[in-house]
Amino acid sequence: MGKQIGVSWLALLALVWLQASAHAAEPIRIGAIFSVTGPASFLGEPERNTAKMLEEDFNKAGGLLGRKVEVTVYDDESDATKAVTAV
Repeated sequence: MGKQIGVSWLALLALVWLQASAHAAEPIRIGAIFSVTGPASFLGEPERNTAKMLEEDFNKAGGLLGRKVEVTVYDDESDATKAVTAV
C-alpha cells in the first residue's frame, strides 16, 4: 500500500513537471496597437519599429523569464474606432 502511494506521488510529480515544462515553452505574446498608416503614422511607425526591435533584443538575450517573446502589431490606421475594435 505504501509503495503504491509513493509511486502515485511520483507519477503525479512527473505530470506536474511535464505540464510546467510544456507551459514554459509557450511564447509570451504581446499585442500592440499603433497608427502605422494614416495621418498619425509619423508616430506609429517608429513605435512599431521599437516594439519589434525590443522583441528581437529580448529573444537574443534568451527571452523573458526563459520564454520567447512574440509582439503582434495591429495598425489602427489612425482611426480611433479601429483602435477600440482591435482591443
